[in-house]
Amino acid sequence: REAARGKAAAAHRRLFPGMALEEGAGAAADGVGGLNEDCLEEHFQSLRREGYAIVDGFLDIARAQRLRNEALEFAKSGKMPAHKFQFGPAHFGKPHIYEADMHDESMQHALPEFADLLFDDSLVHSVMASFPELQLEVGPRAKSLKLQYNAGSGGCFPWHYDNAGRPSKRALTCVVYLNPDWEEGHGGELVLCPFLKPQVVVAPLMNRAAFFRSDLVLHRVLPATKERVCFTIWLDSSVINRDEDCNLTARHLSSEPEAVDRLRCSPVQRSVSRAVYAEEYEASLRECMAQAAGCEEMLQAHAAHVQQQSSHKQLGPFLASLRALKPGTVRSEEES
Repeated sequence: REAARGKAAAAHRRLFPGMALEEGAGAAADGVGGLNEDCLEEHFQSLRREGYAIVDGFLDIARAQRLRNEALEFAKSGKMPAHKFQFGPAHFGKPHIYEADMHDESMQHALPEFADLLFDDSLVHSVMASFPELQLEVGPRAKSLKLQYNAGSGGCFPWHYDNAGRPSKRALTCVVYLNPDWEEGHGGELVLCPFLKPQVVVAPLMNRAAFFRSDLVLHRVLPATKERVCFTIWLDSSVINRDEDCNLTARHLSSEPEAVDRLRCSPVQRSVSRAVYAEEYEASLRECMAQAAGCEEMLQAHAAHVQQQSSHKQLGPFLASLRALKPGTVRSEEES
């Protein structure tokens, strides 16, 4: 662990001053802004406890501005691909959303600042040093990086997990926002929904990073009325989506408080989330895909899935008990 900290320290402080790597390292002493020496551990305590952490001042501000400039120039060129996703055998687009996948060599040539991030492992080494239990993998093929441009006009994302199950290896999501002029009312907020806990609304402020467990935190993006720029890094793990993470069994179907607490902390929650949050899923699908190709097919598939689970003799009553535990409150990240 100490070796990993030493290996990552210099590069990490250069790229990610908002997260001090070593206790007592004093990022400010190196001429860059940073958090106090205990801040990294505080962030990862939150990540372990809640499944998410919010970090302001994540990048060197000059680097953040270069990334924003490069992203906007490319988006305005008309060359950024429309966001596509697969539903069943067909592919559909999310209205007003554009994405550049940095594993595409043509995107690497067009977006060199973002390509540098893809090939830099200082972030993964930092996370490994403080969060070794994730057993993250190293190298550009062990991560994904996508630049996203939301043109406004209501562009948004429905409720989902970044790792919905096999064959995905995503363990940790890091979303970095590049919006210096964002104001309340512009929309585009990230909403995190730790299972059976209050939702947390994260404003997409300039140089703010949101970390969350890819297989544990249900989330969505609210409709944006103004353009919104961000990029997402997903870090892969060698121990993700094990049998015990994916298979809902009879032993999980207990409403006892201890059993529910275990489910809150287990990726198995993904097996029941669409039925537990049925109305929320449906509303977000309608909001995201209204009048777009594929909307009705998705709504019908969602309704059929919920009906099948809810009508199951053993599973149905368990789902009802979980639905009764959903909190009705929403917090901002400042209150988290």
